[in-house]
Amino acid sequence: MASFTPTPVDSIASTVTRLDAAFGTLKSHPLSFRLEQLGRLYWGLRDNEQALYDALAADIGKPVFETFMTEFAWPLSDIVNVMENLKTWAADEPITDVPWTTKLVNRPVMRKDPMGTILIIGASNFPVQLTISPLVGAIAGGNAAVVKPSELTPRSSALIAKIVEDVLDSEFYAVVNGGVDVTTKLLELKFDKIVYTGSTYVGKIVATAAAKHLTPCILELGGLNPVFVTKSADVKTAAKRIAWGKVHNAGQICLGPDYVLIHPSLEREFVESFKNALKIYLPNGAQASPDYGKIVNDRNFNRIKKLLDNSSGTVLCGGSVDESTRFIEPTLVKVTNSSDSLLSEEIFGPVIPMMVVGKVDEMVLLAKRLGDTPLAMYIFSADKLEQEKILKSVRSGGVSINDVILHASNSYIPFGGVGESGHGKYRGRDTFDSFVHRRPILSQPLWVEGQLSIRYPPYTPKKLAAYKRFVAHPAVKFGRDGKHLPQSLWLWAFLLGSSNKKGGVFRYLLVVLAGVLWARKFLPGAKA
Repeated sequence: MASFTPTPVDSIASTVTRLDAAFGTLKSHPLSFRLEQLGRLYWGLRDNEQALYDALAADIGKPVFETFMTEFAWPLSDIVNVMENLKTWAADEPITDVPWTTKLVNRPVMRKDPMGTILIIGASNFPVQLTISPLVGAIAGGNAAVVKPSELTPRSSALIAKIVEDVLDSEFYAVVNGGVDVTTKLLELKFDKIVYTGSTYVGKIVATAAAKHLTPCILELGGLNPVFVTKSADVKTAAKRIAWGKVHNAGQICLGPDYVLIHPSLEREFVESFKNALKIYLPNGAQASPDYGKIVNDRNFNRIKKLLDNSSGTVLCGGSVDESTRFIEPTLVKVTNSSDSLLSEEIFGPVIPMMVVGKVDEMVLLAKRLGDTPLAMYIFSADKLEQEKILKSVRSGGVSINDVILHASNSYIPFGGVGESGHGKYRGRDTFDSFVHRRPILSQPLWVEGQLSIRYPPYTPKKLAAYKRFVAHPAVKFGRDGKHLPQSLWLWAFLLGSSNKKGGVFRYLLVVLAGVLWARKFLPGAKA
């Protein structure tokens, strides 16, 4: 197993300078270089599959199945998808929604240019996926990249460093390992984009540091993710799927279900179904199960335990903890007060509070009060009107209906937050688009110089009149009150159903042309 070696802080600036210089050579621009690096990364992961299982088991007790699903198969799928589509995504796109004169004369296109050197700061809950997937985007975009894995998962971070150093071009890609001092030093330096996945608190620190250099960021943060279980929901299925969301990765998922708002008529059946689901998932109990992980470190263990200890709610199932192994049992708690400790912050663990709420409107108001821009929102309802009401009323980064984590479980679909849960997206095509600068390019032919003379000083009334004719505004279809002006029936008929005079003239010409063609074909002597 690779050993974790912190990077000397005084070497970081020279590493970034080296990558910046390499990017300036333009060597990373050709698609052939990018595809080669992506292919090498693919095989670097494939060749270290067992090492991934071992590292993640040692770091956070992650089961092999979960590691394969989220940390191995996922980034491999990302790489293959990007490689298959890169030529199409990277091609210049004609800009078509412009006047026909601009399209004909200036031939506008949108080019996708590499941005420069990217900083990727990974997370501890999915140490490989949330580090490698942004790296895939950085490579696909033709950039250089510095990767900073989480220090909370040292064996996984060491393995990432080994893979990157073994298979990728060291001129363009480097891994920097270490703690807060290393991250602090990195954030002092100028990058062309920063990707950070983690807490909202640290996200604000990253954004503040980036602002000093006007560096754009992708921030994948968190928040209190609500679960709505309305009166029309299939309560057994809802309980089964919500329980899985708390067992998976021991609840350490930034978009995991954080609290349940449930209709009173479903409470009893939900609780029983939740308990039954846990018995099926963990038949010998969570602590003895090889399919259940542990909390990543002592600090997070103590934070979750404190939230549970300070709650005034009633524990309906679970509740046991073991500090020596950082074990917290999947726990369902009924709370009656929105100020309960379990509703004060993102839990990021296997504890979920449940609150009984009678009306959808009350659920919405409560969810907005607890946090109006969560990373995820989950709606269990069979009523389309209920679904739509909640969707319109509560903002979130993404939504799954009648499931949890679904919208973020597909590597082809963009994923990101809104407001305090972050901004920017990657995955799917956004894995490429988020790591390039879309640069519009227009070409002005020399032969139009005569027509351009009106833009040059000295400005005269004649030039102004000519320019006004050139940019004449089309007739509008709304009044000064902003409301639509209905077209009179006789004008509509006179213009052959067109909404303007130009369209009417064009339609008359088509009618005349059709008449001539008909006459030439069917009337005797018309061809003469």
